[in-house]
Amino acid sequence: MTIEAQRCPNCGAPLTRDDKGGCSFCGVPLQVNGASAPARAKSPAAATPGDPNGPFVLDVEDTFSIRGRGTVVTGRITSGTVRPGDELVVEGASGTKRTRCKGVEMFRKVLDKAVAGDQVGLLLDGIEKDDVARGDRVRGAR
Repeated sequence: MTIEAQRCPNCGAPLTRDDKGGCSFCGVPLQVNGASAPARAKSPAAATPGDPNGPFVLDVEDTFSIRGRGTVVTGRITSGTVRPGDELVVEGASGTKRTRCKGVEMFRKVLDKAVAGDQVGLLLDGIEKDDVARGDRVRGAR
């Protein structure tokens, strides 16, 4: 089986590799093992859930402002656990800001806690939408 006859496991497109060794359509890094099907390369920030007992870390994917409630950040929790009332720190290009988690939601369901691996939205107290952006990190206050 040639590499051109295979399909990308991420997007399903006919597999052609770009100059960085990834799928030329979606850009996901790939490993090709002989005649077997291609596999996604392991990245340092793999999608496997981290340690729920470790320090809380969430990488921000998007932000929203809800009138009358506050600012919501969304993303996947890479390690730790978060509950409403927890003290948090937002770290990013605009600096470091302390805040408190007012609420945790996952797919329109209110949660009493979220753990590593969960894709969640956190309602943050005292943070404006302009204070946080994609790529920023929310972590537990020490």
